[in-house]
Amino acid sequence: MEQKFDIALNAKINEFARKFGLDKTKIDYLFENFSNYVIISNELEEELESINKVSTYNAQGIDGIGIIVNDKLILDESDLKKIGENEKIFVKMVFIQSTTMKSFDSNKFSGFVDSVINFLIGQNTIIDPFSSIYTKLLGKKSNFIDNFKETPKIVLYFASAITEHEINEDFLDTQRKKIKNRKDLNISLENINFLQKAKLKELYDKIPSYQQVNIKFVGNIRIEEKSKIQMSILSYIKFEELKKLILTKDGNLKENLFIENPRSFLNKTDVNQSIDETLRNNEYKDYFIYLNNGLTILCNNIKKHPTSENVFELTYPRIINGCQTTHVLYNFYKSNSENLQNVELVVKVIATDDNKLKEQIIFAANNQNSITEDLKALNKYHEKIEEYFKGFNGFEIYYERLRGQYPTVEPPYKKVNIENLAKVYISVFLQEPHKMKSNAISKIEEYQKKKKMFSPDDNEVNKYYYCALLYYWLNKFSINDEVKLKSKTMDMHLLLVCDLQMDRTKEVSNIDDKIKYLCDENNAKAIFSSSVSFLETRDYLFKRRGFYSGLNTKKMIQDFKLEEDNGIRC
Repeated sequence: MEQKFDIALNAKINEFARKFGLDKTKIDYLFENFSNYVIISNELEEELESINKVSTYNAQGIDGIGIIVNDKLILDESDLKKIGENEKIFVKMVFIQSTTMKSFDSNKFSGFVDSVINFLIGQNTIIDPFSSIYTKLLGKKSNFIDNFKETPKIVLYFASAITEHEINEDFLDTQRKKIKNRKDLNISLENINFLQKAKLKELYDKIPSYQQVNIKFVGNIRIEEKSKIQMSILSYIKFEELKKLILTKDGNLKENLFIENPRSFLNKTDVNQSIDETLRNNEYKDYFIYLNNGLTILCNNIKKHPTSENVFELTYPRIINGCQTTHVLYNFYKSNSENLQNVELVVKVIATDDNKLKEQIIFAANNQNSITEDLKALNKYHEKIEEYFKGFNGFEIYYERLRGQYPTVEPPYKKVNIENLAKVYISVFLQEPHKMKSNAISKIEEYQKKKKMFSPDDNEVNKYYYCALLYYWLNKFSINDEVKLKSKTMDMHLLLVCDLQMDRTKEVSNIDDKIKYLCDENNAKAIFSSSVSFLETRDYLFKRRGFYSGLNTKKMIQDFKLEEDNGIRC
């Protein structure tokens, strides 16, 4: 990479570029992604893996937007469906602009603030999916307004890679007033921040610490070490300590702490109601540790604190057994925080960096749960898909059936989870990309129940690998700006058009041929580039919420077939 930054910042950006597989020659674009990554990761207090999901691509005046609801990053409208019907919510919107100019440009800074205002009032600045999410949350027809804990906050970050400039406080105050004095904005300005190289380096170095937590265990027993188990502990902890592991800085539950499986949180089951009743029973609450199986926590590393007795540092901890218990405790804590401090739980903590053993431990812990035969069959089918991914020779992609299985895989877009795989499958094979914008969660559940996908009776597992391969190239090309998307909301439509193009490619006659063809990066880039060119000529798709329309999707497919019939190449 060109030595444009000072040596220390250059080292951080080099490391970041390697981790995400980014083109180091595109200096400005690389620094935009770096700034988005550093700022959003620190706002969330967890590492951001989907860096292209917060990028605005070529939007004028704003390089990155992060919409955070209850400490969870909302990436599209469908994520709003994950918010409980009566859940009290806290909204924070983060806006980012970056520059690699050698001198401070007050006009660029001021223009950034103006762009944010225009976005918030919907004036000539529509940046989907962020604009649609914002409207759903704060628009006149919002279903969330009554559930706000407080006025939604916004925070602005202007990141500069090279300058060493003392910004005038009067200038900053003038910029703040431009937002604060607006009577048409129902938001609260938290701050406008000017980040230069020293602060950016400091924030970058903080990110790994968010994967670590210090927990005090009581009466711990160290189990004898094995060749692939660095350390394991049998112990118990008080809820006061468990809070350090499971709660965000704002007191919300860390959803990414839990291994995803078909069970998730099962709400009002007999078992969960029994756990809740024990917590509410003053006679038996102190005996909770005897009436509950406790938690199993899997880590990459466990390290004893050098000075504090019985305190251990856990790196990348994940709860692989005890999801139900933790959720019930959290729900009880929200309304009875003082009554839980001394409640005790049994815990088993295991540290290994061996991925194969880690998977076996995760599967064993979950397979012991009592689940229905349908869910067992579904679980087995996901294992079958995962085995296909592992056994595929040549192009390496990981199916993260259980969250946290592959924390060290780089770049992160080499792995795909169940939700994203389902979105691609529905977009490509069911030809419904529009439903993945606002109804993805409900449609995934509906189609899974109807066995339209992930069906244990389906032997064409290669279709899911093909979907993952399309998703991989989408991320790689968009992150590196190799294929320029006019709108972020065109992503699933783009994958559908790519598949339509594959169907008329001479070398392709089945799914395996498609996979083989797409394993060549030059082929993949040509398919994606021509598909983007086709989409960009469909003006009706780029009108307000054009990609959310089923009629538009049908028209797009008809247009493609018409051009094909007329012998026109995309």
